[in-house]
Amino acid sequence: MKRSHFSLLLLVLVYGWAVYWVFTRSSPVIEERPITIRIAHWQIERGPPDGFAAVIKRYEELKPKVKVEQLLVPGAVYKQWLRTNLAGDTGSDIMEWGAWLAGQKDVPARYFVPLTAELEQPNPYNVGTSQEGIPWQDTFHDNLIGARRDSPDPGQIYAVTVTEVSVRLFCNAELLKKITGSTAAPKTYDDFRRILALTQAYARRTSQPINGLAGSRDNGLWITSAVFAGPLLALNYQFDDSGYLYLYNRQVLAAYLEGRWNFQRPEVKAGLQLVREVSQATKPGYLQLRRDDAMLEFFSGGALFLFTGTWDATTIKQTAPFPVTAMRLPPITPDDPEVGKYIMAVAGEGRGETAMAMYLNKTSSHPKEALDFLQFLTSVPGNQLFTDKSLWLPAINGVDVPDEIKPFRDYQLGYAIGQSPYNFIGSEVSMAWDSNFYELTGDQGSVDKFAAKLDQVMPQKIRMDLENEARNALLLVKPQDALIIAQANLVDESDQGLMHAQRRREMEAGQTMSEGLAFQMKLQLARSKLP
Repeated sequence: MKRSHFSLLLLVLVYGWAVYWVFTRSSPVIEERPITIRIAHWQIERGPPDGFAAVIKRYEELKPKVKVEQLLVPGAVYKQWLRTNLAGDTGSDIMEWGAWLAGQKDVPARYFVPLTAELEQPNPYNVGTSQEGIPWQDTFHDNLIGARRDSPDPGQIYAVTVTEVSVRLFCNAELLKKITGSTAAPKTYDDFRRILALTQAYARRTSQPINGLAGSRDNGLWITSAVFAGPLLALNYQFDDSGYLYLYNRQVLAAYLEGRWNFQRPEVKAGLQLVREVSQATKPGYLQLRRDDAMLEFFSGGALFLFTGTWDATTIKQTAPFPVTAMRLPPITPDDPEVGKYIMAVAGEGRGETAMAMYLNKTSSHPKEALDFLQFLTSVPGNQLFTDKSLWLPAINGVDVPDEIKPFRDYQLGYAIGQSPYNFIGSEVSMAWDSNFYELTGDQGSVDKFAAKLDQVMPQKIRMDLENEARNALLLVKPQDALIIAQANLVDESDQGLMHAQRRREMEAGQTMSEGLAFQMKLQLARSKLP
């Protein structure tokens, strides 16, 4: 046989064997998954992508006709990406959204589907678990308090959450030993204050650029909000006219316009003093920096503490080149030597709010499958997979918490403080706070200067935010009549008809609450007109 003939025969045999192997032994060349759903989020820290991947892998095993794609969108561009894709009807089936995203308040009502009716039913993926037979909404650790609060339509729930979050002080243990001679966590807020002062002295003595706190706009906002709230606990109870032990933005806004508080109040000034203390322990100009900058400062040894949420814990553990200790920010107590006389009591952290809210897109091509995936993701088995792979706290009751993150659920017990959003209660108020913050910090800054400036600019800014809240509430109401009539016309004795009846009742209740809320805010604005 000629060599050329032998080579051709060998090629044919190899090709034949390859074809046989592909069609009998290997996976299909084209996956038989006719349905593809996509879930988009900005949690690109270490942990969540692996957690979602584990959930997706198991879900695709259970649902061989469904493919789930995870889209990781950097937080820096997420708002623009979200708005562009929703406007162009190219948004993912499931999308993360947060009420704090500036300029995005209209998004849920315009683009997402309420899940209220479905949340009243048991999650089918909880069969055989401790949550079997329990309404889906009651399986969440906090009963979806954030999703209820952030709903654009009072009474409706638009989102489900994936994880639970808390905030902690992450400490460079080696640096703490060098500065204080001990690795012991501060027991009181005054201990923490002294450690910050020792850090400043150590930096001067060694000529090393070390700050007490790693700085960025986000990290700064989290810790200033925490300390600012301490002396304001008594005020919160005065403003909580409904007795909910919780303050919405609009309540604090209206209370200011009605003259019930201002920045000259002793309690408020005490809170500003604490804000100045932590700001002085942070790199100058930190409001211009991003979370990644604070993380790099901490990892490089340029800061003793990093105050951040447990959402950063996995990244910190896997990246820090030194031992890191996680500890609670010590509570501010009535015996504090600086502001103790303004402290009513120790404020509690609560049970921990669940977060990473996921919404169902109205224009999803596969809403049934997208909803089904959300149910699996937030079931006991699904959330267990997410927790184990991400090392983020679970949102669902009955999920086992890995030992290494159990301390993140060690919450400070105390009086309920609610949201108490005195310093970031709306976009205009937030910008006024930031643009005048220099009056508080630095050698030339002071509490008196900052308080005086805020009382000068805030009346107008607060009115603008409250007017915007009232306008948004009415925008939700306007299109509801046609939808309610449509739901009523679809009511009959069938299961589908009964579902429409339930949806109509929910929409009518939400419309009434929205109208009442808008009327209340307009009344408050009318009673507090500027001179």
